[in-house]
Amino acid sequence: MQEVFLRLWNEPERFDPARGSLRSFLLTNTHGRSVDIVRSESARRTREERDALRTPESGYDLEREVWDLTLAEHLREAIADLREEERTAIELAYFDGHTYREVAGLLDQPEGTVKSRIRAGLGRLRESLIERGAIGTGESWLES
Repeated sequence: MQEVFLRLWNEPERFDPARGSLRSFLLTNTHGRSVDIVRSESARRTREERDALRTPESGYDLEREVWDLTLAEHLREAIADLREEERTAIELAYFDGHTYREVAGLLDQPEGTVKSRIRAGLGRLRESLIERGAIGTGESWLES
């Protein structure tokens, strides 16, 4: 609002009473300036997010990247070894972001059955990853 008043103060000839009232002039200019600010902030955020994706994380080294890729491969293999009904329920819940109730609806199965399959599948997944050496026995990120 202050910028609009300053612009009017510095350039009073911009206001033409023949085109409308002072109130309309100020409201129109305020709206236009507000839209400019919102667009500018949105563009700035987009630029910053894009730059953040391009900038490597500090402390992230080649050894860690190789380990992450190896772990991802172990996880893919372990998931592929699951029974079809367990794998499908886990994929829908954890990779597609559905709730247990939504998974049950998608699979046309009782919610308790879906929960049991997910729990059993996660247990098998954990054991498989331990056998592959991908996680230790004390790690709790994949508790069943």
